[in-house]
Amino acid sequence: MSTNQDQEGANYQYKIESLIQPIRDDLMSGAAEQALRAITLYQALTAMVKDDSLDEAKETLIVASKALVDCQPAMAPLFQLANQVLLASDQANDVPSLIDKVDQALTAFEKRLCDSASKIADLAYDLIEPGGLVFAYSFSSTVVSCLLNARARGRYFRVVTTEARPSMEGRKLASRLAAGNIEVIYTFDNAMGLVLGNCCAAFMGCDCIASPGVVNKVGSWALAIACRELNVPLYAFSGTEKFVSDERMFEFEKHERPGNEVWDAAPKGVAVLNHQFDLVPFNLVSGLVSEDGILGESDVQKYASRIDVHEALRI
Repeated sequence: MSTNQDQEGANYQYKIESLIQPIRDDLMSGAAEQALRAITLYQALTAMVKDDSLDEAKETLIVASKALVDCQPAMAPLFQLANQVLLASDQANDVPSLIDKVDQALTAFEKRLCDSASKIADLAYDLIEPGGLVFAYSFSSTVVSCLLNARARGRYFRVVTTEARPSMEGRKLASRLAAGNIEVIYTFDNAMGLVLGNCCAAFMGCDCIASPGVVNKVGSWALAIACRELNVPLYAFSGTEKFVSDERMFEFEKHERPGNEVWDAAPKGVAVLNHQFDLVPFNLVSGLVSEDGILGESDVQKYASRIDVHEALRI
């Protein structure tokens, strides 16, 4: 490879990393929000490769897709989006065709996300008791849209939420809901048990789904246990784009953040653990609210088995 080619490769790698870094650093947004941001990343990539050869353009998409999936390994929509882009690019015979097919894949994926959110919101409406108190954990754009939709349709209820340490996504959730004219009670995570027993239901988003259960922000398992003990139904809200194989599901274990996000300047001899996701088994979830209805454990396999994974993304 020539010096010029080396330089061009380094420039591409830098540009790809610059596009992905905001997604890697975003600890506040849910998986659906991150997927929408990733769509703009791919739009920028197709603009970058328009003067490349077909092989070079495909390789750039592969490199970027792997990096995107690795930057947030718990978030299935990023994997599904990357997978759809690469499968679409394989059908291209030249760069203009590649750009067109990728654009079609991005448009279809964005439409799927929006259509799913609308259908899930309609189902969620019936899960909210008039005048009731609903518990919502961490931040999920799907949960937020469901609650705002119910309020816009005239249903009055209140929401209680907690901080969702260490990234404090609960503040983002509370702010969004309050701006939508929903009364919010906000407290710290350890007070969850004090307020949960007064709730008619608990809602959470999720980042990926497979046979073992649903993966969501750490603290979701503790919420599920508390709901079981207090007889509060717990629903996970998710489009079917979050289904993955059992093998890929455990990629979330790779996601460990720096310890200083939990305790800055911890004393010598103290190791700080900062895993931000955990697994909630299906036997602790009352139902998975999806665009295809409220699903149970028996429905999982048929969705996971439909996924055709591009060879570049196979584990």
